[in-house]
Amino acid sequence: MLAGASVAYGNARFCDYHITGYASEVTMVDGHLKPYEKPLIASSIFDLASLTKLFTCISILMLLEDRIIRMSDCIGVLDERFAHLNDVSLLDVLSYRAVLRSPERIDAQATKAKAEVQVFSTYRSHRNPTKLYSDMNALVLKYVIEAVTGITFWSFLQQHILGPIGMTNTFARVPENRLDDCVCYNYEHRIVDGQYLLNKIVTPGTPHDPKARLLCVDEENVSGHAGLMSTLGDMIKLAQALLAGRLFSRETLRLIGINRTGSLKVSGDYVQYMGLLCFSRSAVPRLSEVPKWMGRRAFALSGYTGNHIAIDPDLGVFDLLLGNRCHNRLSLVQPAEAAGHQLNHDGSGRVAWPDGRMVYSSWKYVYLKDRFIHNPIYDILYARGWITR
Repeated sequence: MLAGASVAYGNARFCDYHITGYASEVTMVDGHLKPYEKPLIASSIFDLASLTKLFTCISILMLLEDRIIRMSDCIGVLDERFAHLNDVSLLDVLSYRAVLRSPERIDAQATKAKAEVQVFSTYRSHRNPTKLYSDMNALVLKYVIEAVTGITFWSFLQQHILGPIGMTNTFARVPENRLDDCVCYNYEHRIVDGQYLLNKIVTPGTPHDPKARLLCVDEENVSGHAGLMSTLGDMIKLAQALLAGRLFSRETLRLIGINRTGSLKVSGDYVQYMGLLCFSRSAVPRLSEVPKWMGRRAFALSGYTGNHIAIDPDLGVFDLLLGNRCHNRLSLVQPAEAAGHQLNHDGSGRVAWPDGRMVYSSWKYVYLKDRFIHNPIYDILYARGWITR
């Protein structure tokens, strides 16, 4: 399901990692996909996608610890551009208790300026969906961070997170001389309403997420929900720094994974368990990203591009996967159509493309990480003596 994967696990002092597969499998030549195998290596740069939200969460918690902002502060007061969020608190947004919407799709706008008009028109929806996870909350908080600090979000990350813990291979815009290190996220295949779609616009070093591409198109900055690029080594540094209390206190770290939304509805459905911009451990594992073996203070995030990070403050361990599920894979097919393509029940298999190629599927990939990543990591952590049962 992945062209390649880099996996790491450990605690605040020790870790191990494994790198396998390819940063790219194919490239476009004269309008046709041709084999172009480039192996993943330690210096490979991944599009973190939604793992960027963890950096937004960390930034907000640092400002809270420094008493620059308070959980009770309202978004429209912290940043007057959000006029429709004057009665929505920072905690409401940070915990997903506020369901945020923009009047029109941000990524459907023609320019960055028009996209930001939609961002600053964000309002609180009174819908009560079962799934609360959204890009909008972290997207809004990026602008709040800039408003209260007076510097760009990227500058804040450099000064307060990346620089202090030595994350020298994390970028908002990948330098020209490092573009060859970028993992490929181009050539994503999708089947929608019988149409066979191939994405060919994600160039090296640019975010796969269309909102992040649009909102940071003309500057070296990063959106709050997606857009950061990093290596396995740098993400190990982040996980270990958090567990060691180098960015903020361990007490603050333990606040992230506390369930603030999850509950059983009258209908019998569970509302998604969310912490602070991250998933909490859930009564319904399918609605969470936290590995089943992690505890009640654990938190996790996954990225559409194939990435995942989970941290358990009580066990003192982390679990990290960086991959490229979009590259040369069928990432989306409607369930009604999937049966006709004879994919396996877990979404794996291959589909015949109209040009005769057989394309591997990464559809339902998100639901197989426990089986293929998290559970084996647990066994290794236990065997090493880094956790106890």
